[in-house]
Amino acid sequence: MNKKDQMTVENFVSTGMDLETLYSCFQDFSKEEIAEVYNNYKATQAELENSSSVSINCS
Repeated sequence: MNKKDQMTVENFVSTGMDLETLYSCFQDFSKEEIAEVYNNYKATQAELENSSSVSINCS
């Protein structure tokens, strides 16, 4: 799977699609490839949600 295909799958994941739907939409790719993109995307999103960064400008 090239970078463009990966970004397309990530876009579908960002809309809330589950793995089974992704498997049926992207039949040209192996389930392992799709699951890897799905899990990486979800892990990244979880990290972003759990990171609490506060920036305060007191100038």
